[in-house]
Amino acid sequence: MLIQKEKEIRKLLKFLDEKNDFYHDIIQKNQIDLDSNIESIFYKLPVITKQDIREHYSEYLSKITLPQFSEFTSGSTGKPVNCVKTSAERTTAGINVWKRRHQWDKEADINNYIYLYDKNTYRKVGNLLNFEKNNMIKCFKRLMDLNPRWLSGPISSFVRYAKLIEEGEVPYTYGSIKFLELAGEYATKEQRQLVEKVFGAKTINHYGIMESWCIAYECTCGKLHVQNNLFYAETRRPKQQFEDKDIGEITITSFYNKLMPLVRYNIQDYGKVTIEQCECGETSQVLTLLGGRTADIIVGTEDILGELFFKRGIYKLIDRYGDCVDGFRAEQIALREFLIRIQKGKGFREEMSEIMTKHIKSGLGNDVIVHYEYVDVIAPLPSGKMKIFYSHVQI
Repeated sequence: MLIQKEKEIRKLLKFLDEKNDFYHDIIQKNQIDLDSNIESIFYKLPVITKQDIREHYSEYLSKITLPQFSEFTSGSTGKPVNCVKTSAERTTAGINVWKRRHQWDKEADINNYIYLYDKNTYRKVGNLLNFEKNNMIKCFKRLMDLNPRWLSGPISSFVRYAKLIEEGEVPYTYGSIKFLELAGEYATKEQRQLVEKVFGAKTINHYGIMESWCIAYECTCGKLHVQNNLFYAETRRPKQQFEDKDIGEITITSFYNKLMPLVRYNIQDYGKVTIEQCECGETSQVLTLLGGRTADIIVGTEDILGELFFKRGIYKLIDRYGDCVDGFRAEQIALREFLIRIQKGKGFREEMSEIMTKHIKSGLGNDVIVHYEYVDVIAPLPSGKMKIFYSHVQI
């Protein structure tokens, strides 16, 4: 498959050698001949993570004098990364994923498609991240007033609203929503069956990251196809050993992300990559995900997503103080007690802990106890995993 993508990879690397200081230095230091055998070129390139991008950010962005659009993502250690794309790159990514949706539904368009956590949705519907029952009921009624045909969001949110429908708390006309696009979390077979049964809708897996948007999309035969025109996928052997030797950390190379390149970019999700001739008619790389993007719930709350809740608090600080946090993790050490580990950034201020505490208490209650620990680096959990939120509380 690498040979089949030789033209795209070679073109990308020649562009980066000319326009990108980070990759120009790599190519020069490793004496890479960009006209030589593609495998000898490709495997001399380092595997990159979010940490590498952040540490070399100024030289990592290519010298492109076009309008740039920013979106924040958070790395496996909680470090925010400012992901930038040109308008052309955003258009390319958008057109491609809409082609995938239209393979399922010719009637899908921007007027009947709603992403649950989009800013426009928030303005029209309210805070769908607040899973207090009365708020959920109010938001869901407003959502249905928009007559959506497609909804996109994490499976955990669809499960919560499905249970609300099952309990008779909100009116819903079975089958009025036709498709539920699952993004941002690993969805189990049981979760998909539940929401399909309650909504009368078909679930579709959309696998992507903020840095590159959609990487792979599920076909009508249930296979998660890598978008071959935009990406090449591989796996990197993980430290953890699996019975299936083909399982590794999913690593992608994007042919279209040139402003902020993603070459052998380790997403740090576990899975495997195969090449298949699918019954849908497509021959492509196919991803099989092991699972591991499911957000944790804060124990003792009505299903508040810990990762998203604490991210919002940290992003408030970033919006106000700029580069103030290099990393963070929130740990629930008791039912009403939390430890926030913070790796300070250049713009860190002591009053930031008060602002963070106010955010936590406003969402979880004034009786919550919050501790802070300032560390040089965010270390893995005892399991070896890196997580933004982790609860030590057992139910």
